[in-house]
Amino acid sequence: MSGSATKAPKAPVIAFLHTSDVHIATFDTLRDRLAPDVELHHEVRADLLQDMAPGGCCAPGFLSGTRAVLTALAEPPAALVLCTCSTLGPLAEAIAEAEDLPFLRFDRPMAEAAIAQAGRIAVMGCLEGAVHATQLLISDAAQKTGRQIDLQTCCYPELWDLFCSGALAEYHAAVAQRLDAVAAMADLIVLAQASMAPALAAAEAGSVPVLSSPETGFRAALAKVGYTAQG
Repeated sequence: MSGSATKAPKAPVIAFLHTSDVHIATFDTLRDRLAPDVELHHEVRADLLQDMAPGGCCAPGFLSGTRAVLTALAEPPAALVLCTCSTLGPLAEAIAEAEDLPFLRFDRPMAEAAIAQAGRIAVMGCLEGAVHATQLLISDAAQKTGRQIDLQTCCYPELWDLFCSGALAEYHAAVAQRLDAVAAMADLIVLAQASMAPALAAAEAGSVPVLSSPETGFRAALAKVGYTAQG
């Protein structure tokens, strides 16, 4: 008998740019549940976030450094690069568009889902840069679809010290405690930072839906590379 067996196509490789290593376990867990044969590559560059000042101002060399990181991550075999930092996201997206890189700002699908579900939206975060970036992202998504929305923001910078000190259980509990107050001003809450997502497990059933970016973004990434998620 002659001929050779047809090889199954290899599952895609997705590369992540993080500014904290706490996100690695989050996306590895999502991969194990939704796409177990997909390979993930994690690049953690906390220094990039440190080079950004409030308001999005950048230290010298920041743009060239970020461009170099994104370009390297987009090299084969990577099929797609995701930036999981809400603060860094706008600049990373602009660089990727200019360089024509296969890229997804992972919180954009969350913004699109938010405006499709509600007209009164509250953005909740612990870093002013992340809240501002998410606010602009939701506004942009609304403008592109012609939706009229009422957008409020709530920032709790005092909680960020808990995250930075590694007190994640306390951080998530504190975020969960503040959800009810934020819910009073909106029909839907958007969490501006991926690090806040585990707080939903600690929160009591709220009166309004709460959207977080990790699973929404990861599912969108799988769809973008032509992979059908499980479940």
